[in-house]
Amino acid sequence: MSVENNVFMVRENMPSPEQWLDAIKSQGFEMEMDTDFDVEKHEGFLPCKYKGADAGFEYYAEWVDIAELLEEDLLTDDEARQLGERTFLVSLVTGSDYREYMTSMIASAVLCSLSDGMFAEGGEPPFIMASESVKWARDCIPEIEKAF
Repeated sequence: MSVENNVFMVRENMPSPEQWLDAIKSQGFEMEMDTDFDVEKHEGFLPCKYKGADAGFEYYAEWVDIAELLEEDLLTDDEARQLGERTFLVSLVTGSDYREYMTSMIASAVLCSLSDGMFAEGGEPPFIMASESVKWARDCIPEIEKAF
């Protein structure tokens, strides 16, 4: 089983890996992330640490066609309106390891906040808004840590 966290954004709002990690740390999350990757071209595992322990997630970036998502009934008209011009999609994917899921969740929430994105936890709407994403992640931490 895999869990996919998706962040839709305007491409110009995508931070560099270093800016992304700086934001994760400035929000007080105890997470490290490899920053030696190209945000558009990298595909595959991105090593991370959570509270000093190895973790990470699969990273993928792509352009999406909102009209196509509507045609395939993957979005409602309202969800498509919410996305607007956010056609750059970053997907962070994990398996059943909760420590890896923790890094994916934190990284997605902070990326959403930094990029004024829309966060689809678990890969599907309803969207978590940029203004709510970091608080949402903080609220999830205690429950996820119980599963370690």
